[in-house]
Amino acid sequence: MDHNDRARILVAGSGPAGLIAALGFAQAGFQVTLVGPEANTTDGRTTALMNPALKVLERLGVLAELKPQAAALKVMRIVDATRRLIRSPTVTFRASEIGEEQFGLNLPNNALIPILAKAASAHDGIHWLKSTVEFWSLDADQARARLTDGGEVSASLAVAADGRLSPAREAAGIRAFARPYPQSALVLNFGHRSDHGFVSTEFHTETGPFTQVPLPGRRSSLVWVVKPETAQELAALDDAILSERIEQQMQSVLGRVSVEPGRQIYPLSAASPA
Repeated sequence: MDHNDRARILVAGSGPAGLIAALGFAQAGFQVTLVGPEANTTDGRTTALMNPALKVLERLGVLAELKPQAAALKVMRIVDATRRLIRSPTVTFRASEIGEEQFGLNLPNNALIPILAKAASAHDGIHWLKSTVEFWSLDADQARARLTDGGEVSASLAVAADGRLSPAREAAGIRAFARPYPQSALVLNFGHRSDHGFVSTEFHTETGPFTQVPLPGRRSSLVWVVKPETAQELAALDDAILSERIEQQMQSVLGRVSVEPGRQIYPLSAASPA
């Protein structure tokens, strides 16, 4: 396949960052070529976006469709759930204290990404090539990308939205040092008997944060940071036992817990300029 496209803007990556960048540039009147695979609809994580980010989504015309699938973040609470003899007091932040109705919204990625992808596909200013960049060539006034399907794209500006191990960043000579953490995040959604009241609670434990974030209804998302072997053990538990462990870990603040299908484990790492 030979694309031989010339675009003013080339966006590499079709995750949330790439889709938002493509929509933003296209809305501003630029011709955009977006390079990336079909939208991932299996990502079970959620993304908490604060009010300034929501204003961007509103300008892009996608916020209204997202809102019914999102939950407001009106209160954020930090709890010391370690086993130390002397623990830190609970800290609570309320949006009302700064004159806001909410800090932001918690959005399921399997809603956010498809809605952004639909908007990008429908925009006349975006040409979406469902491929990936195999090789970059960058000079003073142009970026050239050779695609895995044999096509080529050149542009005046390239946007690197191609992940934390970004090949575009490497091609630009921006080096990064990546280091793994001895932690993994178990991610899932769960139902609960009591209303969350739009409160997000982060329990600090010896292995990392255990963070509950509201979803619509009596549901929440969970990111539980533990040792990698513990994450595997937790993910292997049956629903009833895992639900009980989660309820115990969060001190039954939301009553009886019922985990939903779709557990995922993400190893944690950091990257910094080399």
